[in-house]
Amino acid sequence: MKYGEKGWSLVKEANPVVEINTGKIKGFNRNGNGVFLGIPYGDNCDGEYRFKEPRPALQWDGIWDCTRYGPIAMQEQGSLEGVPEPVRKILLDYGNHFTGGIPFDKSKEYCDENCLVLNVVTPGVDEKKRPVMVYIHGGGYTSGSGAVTAAICDSLVDEEDVVIVTVNHRLNIFGGLYLGEFDEAYANSGLVGQLDLVMALQWVKNNVQKFGGDPANVTLIGESGGGIKIGHLMAMPAAKGLFSKAINISGSIPIGAKTKEQGTAETLKVLEQLGIAKEDWRKLLELPAETITDSLRGLRVIQEDTTPFYPTPDGVHIPFNVEREYKAYAVSAEVPLLVGASEEELHMDLLKNPKMTWEDARTELLNQEFAEVQSLKGLSESNVDTLIQTFRNACNDQKRPWQILVQIVSMRHFLGGGAYKSAIAKAGQKTAPVWHYMTTYDTPIPGMEGLACAWHTAELPLIFRAVYHEEAEKLSRLLAHSFASFVRTGSPETDELDWPEFTVEDKKTMLFDEKCTWKYDPFKTIHDILALF
Repeated sequence: MKYGEKGWSLVKEANPVVEINTGKIKGFNRNGNGVFLGIPYGDNCDGEYRFKEPRPALQWDGIWDCTRYGPIAMQEQGSLEGVPEPVRKILLDYGNHFTGGIPFDKSKEYCDENCLVLNVVTPGVDEKKRPVMVYIHGGGYTSGSGAVTAAICDSLVDEEDVVIVTVNHRLNIFGGLYLGEFDEAYANSGLVGQLDLVMALQWVKNNVQKFGGDPANVTLIGESGGGIKIGHLMAMPAAKGLFSKAINISGSIPIGAKTKEQGTAETLKVLEQLGIAKEDWRKLLELPAETITDSLRGLRVIQEDTTPFYPTPDGVHIPFNVEREYKAYAVSAEVPLLVGASEEELHMDLLKNPKMTWEDARTELLNQEFAEVQSLKGLSESNVDTLIQTFRNACNDQKRPWQILVQIVSMRHFLGGGAYKSAIAKAGQKTAPVWHYMTTYDTPIPGMEGLACAWHTAELPLIFRAVYHEEAEKLSRLLAHSFASFVRTGSPETDELDWPEFTVEDKKTMLFDEKCTWKYDPFKTIHDILALF
């Protein structure tokens, strides 16, 4: 058999049983893969342990049932009930895209403060040492879980002979509320969600061999918020040696750039929303988790060029970065990195009028109504036309006005432009190889009939071989095989894809599109002009 072809999934038992370091667990067989859901890797983190560092899971007797999803982090859970039909259809279309049309019942997920569980999907419960992909979910630091990816990855597992682990961890105020200014005992409360991930990786190191995985060949992969979390792990001494490679999809951001003052300001907004006086902050330790989550619905704590409950560094687990620079860290200097983004990441924030003219795009840029997520400082009547024309020239004037508007703001934002800066910083270390890409493939936009663009993480399900639009099957196979090659060998090159390393000197960049090819620094003019703003 060849990698990239079906036939690697070998599990025969209906309910395979594995003994890990805390006891025995029972999973189930799905398409020849062993699936184990809701495996505890950490102990309870409520009550006196709220906002505190995680503790390892305790031993148990008997066989733990891992045939159903475990709890997800406390978060707002939306419902389609009562949603107007046009909006409902759009949301369903987005859901179908991210699952590849594979049915996934969100009602099977339930929120609980004690959410330190993970899922494993393996092609063989044996002693074979397969490469391991640890997927860290997106949703910023406020929402999401590892469930969907665990549900849709069977084809990738079967074609590439890899073990996939997906992780749940604390989010929102439970994973990132900074209380260090109120009590030194909570100095790292603003990053306990990241410490959860470290503990999950320690679990992988200690147990993944029981699922046919190789603890010495673990690759992190995450998109959006998951990529941001990976960026932090690459800066954390506690995570050193727990992974050997990293894939960051549309989630590059300056690490450690949040200040304690910003963290405290965020906390004060939370207290105000909950009706708690600053001096009574310890009431946060007593309120039921459901009460806190319900009371914080609609709270706006977003700050430009960042994300709510983004980790507050403590100078121990995460270094300070007051310069807000993209950096590469010594603790992960030997870790190869594959990092990329998409051309039109922020389409959901900016695509309001697909029929806009060039004059409309010009006006929107000058008005900067998008400034909450990304401002363009210094943009004026004297330079806006040059900015627009630079982007039009870069695409040979093939994009419409709404696309250029979206691309300008997206490429200035960390989601669209951060990957390039991260690649440069990592390549500058000259200690491990870097591969950089830009997704330019236009995916149909749900609810926008006839419109398509390279929107935020549209390529994610393709990497896991979940394809909703059949015309994307070819790209999906190429992406999955290339990323799996990186997971196996440390290089994404395959027989089908010539993909050289990215260096500071030549900046070779892969373009994922109908036809995939690499070019020398293809967005140089765009990066150069955006540096002026």
